[in-house]
Amino acid sequence: MKYISNVVLLALLIMLSANNIVFAQDKFELVNFNTEDGGKVEAAYFNAGKNKIVIFAHGAIFNKESWYFLAEEFQEIGVAVLSIDFRGYGNSVTGNTKKKLFDVLGAIAYVKEKGFNEICVIGASMGGAAVLSALAYKQTPVSKVILLAPAGGPPIKSNKIYKFFVVSKGERLYQRVKQIYTESEEPKKMKEYSGNAHAQHMFKTSYAKELRMLIIDFIGL
Repeated sequence: MKYISNVVLLALLIMLSANNIVFAQDKFELVNFNTEDGGKVEAAYFNAGKNKIVIFAHGAIFNKESWYFLAEEFQEIGVAVLSIDFRGYGNSVTGNTKKKLFDVLGAIAYVKEKGFNEICVIGASMGGAAVLSALAYKQTPVSKVILLAPAGGPPIKSNKIYKFFVVSKGERLYQRVKQIYTESEEPKKMKEYSGNAHAQHMFKTSYAKELRMLIIDFIGL
């Protein structure tokens, strides 16, 4: 009897695990879009209507999957998400250049074509630098930008984009991020945390929950 009970319990656990995997996969679909320099980018699209969408641009040691935890939180409050893999990551393919700004611009063009009313972008470290370069390269319909310790890039000169910079005071890029923030046009704000956690690594700290709430509140306004 005990053996049968254990077998039944194991079967139930397997069924529950399978259901959770299917449920997770149902939250998004993999999509592809071309870039203007001939590249091809794969991204995860979290559908939540056509009102507002957030584009995620990951750091150098991360990928599109690294944003899924936050993408699901946005999806739950009715904000769609497109999380991209930069060229050379996952199944994304480099174009005629190595410039990641074209991946960001391609993502913006892709969601614009899908008919979204409001487009927001979140970039971290390498992804933040690519976002800044993309916004400087050409005018876009982006309304809000969050930059987690961007690894360089020009300031944002548009006064039509709401800007939110986040950085740790003890990290090596602190002064550079401060400079980009200072030279960017209003409206803008900046959040500084103690410690030296860099960009997406801030989600591993004791203030991770607060950071997530600040990001969601800023986008959701």
